[in-house]
Amino acid sequence: MINAIRGALASATPDAAGVLLRRNWLRLIIESHTGELEQLCVIYPDPHDPHILLIRACCRDLSGDSYGAQYLRGQGLRLADEDFVACFTDLLLAPDAASKAAAADRAHDALARCGPDDDYASALFLLGWTEVRLRRDFARAIAILRSAVAEAELHGHAETRRLALGNLAFALTQAGLFSEAELVLDALPRGSEESDWDRFEGGLPAANRGCIAYWRGDFEVAAALLETMVVEESPGNNFEALARLYYVMSIVALKREERYYAATALLQGISKTDKHGIPWDTLRRAASAWLAHVQGQDERARALAAPALTRTGAAVAHAVLAELYRAIGEPGMSGQAFRLAAAAGLPRYARVSTLVTSAALHSAAGRGEQAHEQLEHALEHATAERVLAPFLTDDPIIGDLLGAHAHWGSKHQDFLHAVLEKRGLHSTAVAGILTDREQNVLACLRTTMTAEEIATHLGVAYPTVKSHIRSIYRKLGVVSRRAAVHMADQN
Repeated sequence: MINAIRGALASATPDAAGVLLRRNWLRLIIESHTGELEQLCVIYPDPHDPHILLIRACCRDLSGDSYGAQYLRGQGLRLADEDFVACFTDLLLAPDAASKAAAADRAHDALARCGPDDDYASALFLLGWTEVRLRRDFARAIAILRSAVAEAELHGHAETRRLALGNLAFALTQAGLFSEAELVLDALPRGSEESDWDRFEGGLPAANRGCIAYWRGDFEVAAALLETMVVEESPGNNFEALARLYYVMSIVALKREERYYAATALLQGISKTDKHGIPWDTLRRAASAWLAHVQGQDERARALAAPALTRTGAAVAHAVLAELYRAIGEPGMSGQAFRLAAAAGLPRYARVSTLVTSAALHSAAGRGEQAHEQLEHALEHATAERVLAPFLTDDPIIGDLLGAHAHWGSKHQDFLHAVLEKRGLHSTAVAGILTDREQNVLACLRTTMTAEEIATHLGVAYPTVKSHIRSIYRKLGVVSRRAAVHMADQN
C-alpha cells in the first residue's frame, strides 16, 4: 500500500494518492509504517491539508514526539471537518479521560456510518483499545476487541489481528478474567519482530502476565517478569509504566528492602500527566505512598496519597489507597478512598481488595459479625480467579481474622485453606527462618486441622508433624499454635 501511494504521487495524481492515504492511514499506523507514512504526508502536494496534518500528528505520537503531535493535531483540528479521520485521530491523541471519552462516543457513532473509504477493522481495534484505557465498561471493550479480531482475520490483516488479540488479553486482565486472559496470551503469534506499535505500547504480554501473577499472590514470579520490562529512558506511560507500578508493589509485598531506593527512582520516572485517558499520576502516587509506608515514613505516605483523593476514575489505585489508609490508622480517609473506588466501577480483584480492607476495619472496630460477612464476600469474589494478593498482607488483624474465619465457617473452605497455606508460605518466606516442610506445617496450623489430620494431609508420620511443630515453636519463640501464627504474620 505504501508503494501504491508513492506511485500515485510520482505519477502526478494527487487526488488518487489522497484517497489511498485516507483509506489506509489508520491501518498503516497500527501496522507500524509510521515513518514511511509521515514521509508520504510531507511530500504530499498539499502538506497543510487538514487530514494530512492529523495523520502526521498520529505518526509523531507513536514515534514518542508528544509535543509535535499536539501541535500538528491542533493545526489539523482547526481546519478539519468532523469526519472519520478527525474522529479517529482525536481518539488516539486526546490526552485526558474526559476528552478521550467524548472522542470515543463520537467514534461509536462514526463506526455505524462507516463508508467504503473508511477502514472499519482498524477503527474497531482503536475504539476497543481506547475503551479499555477509559475503564468505563470492560464488557463493551472486550466485545469490541473480539469484533476487531474477527474483522481483521476476515480481511487478512494479520498484524491488526495480533494487536487486537493482545489488547483483548489486556481488557480481560483488567476486568479480572485472568484465566481467559492467559488463554488469549498463549494464543498470541510468536516470533514477530517488535513493531512501532509494540514500542509505543511498551511490552503488553509480559505486563499482563506480571499483573496476573501479582494479584494471584505469586510475587516472586511477578517481580521477575516485570523487572525485565523496565526501560530507564522510557517516557513513563503505557505498559512499561504499568510494569514499573506492579514491580514496585511486588517488591513491597516481598519486603525487598535493598531494592526500595531503586524502586523510588522507578516511580519518579512514571508520567505525572494523563496519557490516553490513564491517570498515571494517581497510580504513581498510590504505589509511592505504599513504598513510603513500608519504610516507616507514614507522614510522607499521607502527603503522597492526598492528591490522589481529589481524582476520580482510578478504581484500582483507590482500592489500594483504602487499604493503605487503614494500615496507617486513618479509617475516615480509607472510607473516602472506598467511595472513589466504587464510583469508578471495580474489577473483581479490586473488589476483593476493598472487601478485605472493609473486613479488617470492622474487625478493628469490634464488629466481628460484619467483619466475617465482608471476608466471606471477599472469598466469594476471589475464588474463581484465585485472587490471593489482598489476603497476604502481614497485618496481624487480617491474619487473626482469617484464622478465626476458618472456625466461623465458610462456603469457600477449600479456597480459604489455600489462602492460609499461601499466607503461611509467603510470610515465612519473607522471614526466611523456617524450612519448606515447616512452612507447610505452619500453613496447616492456621486451619482447624489437628496434628493427626495435618500428618494425613501432608502424607507424613504423626511424630514427624509433632517434631516440626516443636521446631516451629522454638524458632518463632512461642509456646502455642495461635502465638506461632501471630508471630509468623508479624514477621
